[in-house]
Amino acid sequence: MSPILSRALTRTRGQLAFPKPAQITRRSYETMVKTEKGHRAQADWSRQWRKVGGVALMYFPVVAVVMFWPYGVKPVMDRVRW
Repeated sequence: MSPILSRALTRTRGQLAFPKPAQITRRSYETMVKTEKGHRAQADWSRQWRKVGGVALMYFPVVAVVMFWPYGVKPVMDRVRW
């Protein structure tokens, strides 16, 4: 291995193994949001049903087109002459 490459690899390994104090970040548990216990939000079922209904309005027609397009194309292709 060339001396330049070995020096570069040694430098990067050293930087990863011993981070400088400025490079140390806060741990994830220190930055987590603290929640209050005992206060729970009321369930909003109407909003949930609106979301499910909105998804269903797009999902079922798309699935129907993807699955059943050959049935609509066959009569058209029977009339077209190649």
